[in-house]
Amino acid sequence: MKKLLVMIFAAILVVFPLVNPALAAKVDMGKLTCAQFIELDVEETAYVYFWLDGYFSAKSGDLVLDTTTAGDDIDEIIKRCEANKGTTVLKILGQ
Repeated sequence: MKKLLVMIFAAILVVFPLVNPALAAKVDMGKLTCAQFIELDVEETAYVYFWLDGYFSAKSGDLVLDTTTAGDDIDEIIKRCEANKGTTVLKILGQ
């Protein structure tokens, strides 16, 4: 269900970009733990996912955004995070 909601939100962001003042706080992505990631709401999960996609795209040089895989990617991050709640998200993704 969360996967579907994230995909819907991602589509909305493409059509109607928005900035939520509640999400305007600075987040140190290097310190974001898996436990914190799992607790994010759908909107926050989408923001973090797209930040991660941009981060890894910049490192790899792959500049293609494939929104058809976003839900599966998020599910994989959540699966890894559930097994490593005290670890940072970047660390479970190999950084």
